[in-house]
Amino acid sequence: MRVIDLLALMQDYNRNTKVQLRTAAGNATVAKIRPAEQQEQPQLILVPGPGKALKLWEFAVLLDQKDRRLRYLYIQDDAALRPVFGFQEVAGVLVVN
Repeated sequence: MRVIDLLALMQDYNRNTKVQLRTAAGNATVAKIRPAEQQEQPQLILVPGPGKALKLWEFAVLLDQKDRRLRYLYIQDDAALRPVFGFQEVAGVLVVN
């Protein structure tokens, strides 16, 4: 899923809703967002970690930058990268999976 597609899907949600990532160990907060490129495919990797959960508006500001909009999203899960397919609303939190 591209960044611009995820942002379009999240547009109707309350901007103060918290955002987390689904990992093998459970839900985690977004610790870092790093760009990468694999076989000429631009990627944006969401790295889970400890810390305060980002609100949707904060998450959107970090993603909605001109050079990031057409990148494909991945979640760093243990040692492997997993593509983002969407999100779910679970107990008032948007969980990107």
